[in-house]
Amino acid sequence: SHLHMPSLCFPVRSRRTLEHSNMDKANSLRKADIGDIEQIKAILFNSLKEYEIVIPDSYSVSDIDSIGAKNRTEKVFVLVRNDFIIGFIILKPITADCIELKRLYLTSSERGQKLGEYLLTYAINFACKNNFKYIRLETTSKFKEAVSLYKKHGFTEWKEVEKAPGHDLAFEKSL
Repeated sequence: SHLHMPSLCFPVRSRRTLEHSNMDKANSLRKADIGDIEQIKAILFNSLKEYEIVIPDSYSVSDIDSIGAKNRTEKVFVLVRNDFIIGFIILKPITADCIELKRLYLTSSERGQKLGEYLLTYAINFACKNNFKYIRLETTSKFKEAVSLYKKHGFTEWKEVEKAPGHDLAFEKSL
């Protein structure tokens, strides 16, 4: 059994600090609502196309289509600038101790500006605040930048797990 070490949880940086990093003043993160579904799906599918990822027949976006529905377990947050969604994350509790980062995407023009790092930090902090002990994710090695980001933030490859179609990597981080 792993000891829960809350000291690894760090607060979400204040808006002032974010303005001094590469977060533009106009950026804000909020919970997604029904009106965001189309923009979220556009970012997702454009990213998959850009990275030449073949979408499996079994591919589901039910976690996006169900935004706004009652009793849903996924938490969806959107990164917004000037009323446009430029990125999003989806977190899904798996067990009382473990939460999955199901999706982390940015629109192509916003990559390379530390916004992915901001979204990932937010996801880790959300998991900490909600007393999860682990955060897991599955991805594809084609998302090279994302894989580097996860490793940089202390995620380790989790080999003995069956992955969803289209995913060849799984990572886990103890919180």
